[in-house]
Amino acid sequence: MPEIKQQVAFIPNIKQHVILEQFKKAIHKDRLSHLYLFTGPKGSGKKELAFEIANALLIKKPEGAQILKDNGHVNLMFIEPAGQNIKKEQIADLQSEFSKTSLTSGARVYIIDEVDKLSTAAANGLLKFLEEPLSKQTIGFLLSDNPEQVLPTIQSRSQIIYLKPRSERELTDELKQEGIDPYLAEFLPYLNKDKALVLAMAKSDQMIELSNALKNYHKAMLKEEPLWVLFETKMGIIRSDKAILMQFLELLMIYYLDLLKTKNQEIIAFEVFSSEYEEIANRLPMADILSHLKQIQTILYRLNYNINIEMALTQLVLDLQR
Repeated sequence: MPEIKQQVAFIPNIKQHVILEQFKKAIHKDRLSHLYLFTGPKGSGKKELAFEIANALLIKKPEGAQILKDNGHVNLMFIEPAGQNIKKEQIADLQSEFSKTSLTSGARVYIIDEVDKLSTAAANGLLKFLEEPLSKQTIGFLLSDNPEQVLPTIQSRSQIIYLKPRSERELTDELKQEGIDPYLAEFLPYLNKDKALVLAMAKSDQMIELSNALKNYHKAMLKEEPLWVLFETKMGIIRSDKAILMQFLELLMIYYLDLLKTKNQEIIAFEVFSSEYEEIANRLPMADILSHLKQIQTILYRLNYNINIEMALTQLVLDLQR
């Protein structure tokens, strides 16, 4: 098994550096298990980790994980839900493919994303596949956000590895490395921690306008401008869509928490505003900041029901301007 024993270089572009190092050592010593279950919340890097390990086993190139995602490999099969579930035909294809002799020597890898969404027939097929004698060079990676929904009979056959979620700061740093606007890179991780989704969000006109809305709010606070003028003239994006308004309010809560942290000399979330937070925090009494946080939270709660957006905004401006 020379291809696997060869020393390989992992690319440190995802959070799980320690886990990657452990797999690196296992590959070098030919001590990989035949099946792994990667669990953890969405955005914790399960798929990225699986493809990085597949790269280490199959092609060993600096951008190999992305190459495998884009182009595949003769010794790699990737399965994800087709609609609501992973269907029995998809697992049958896996059984059929891996029962054949590969045209290329070395490891054979399969990755099943959202394995908790196996249909009953697909789950039975996978169990049958796992019970069949497989080559020592066959390595499987099962991925799930919801490990409690993975069949115990599948879990018992797997080595389970839990991946911690990225922190907002870690994701912000990764986004900045990708060339994302610093404001978006700091705001978006508080709305979602799935890197692929956040990268797509960063290109959305709505998210760019949402970012501008928060920047305009900060400017108004800094210059002590009337908030009702701001909401009437520069906040059109949040007036048009309840989902966008709720995202704005979530960011606004982080903003006021930052003002609270500034008063307490704690680490803030939005560093893009750090040089000016103190000026605003010095003007606002602690009681006002706490009151504003409560008011924003109340409006967020009410928006979960059929409250009119204009009514919600009017109430918010009145509360925040008070």
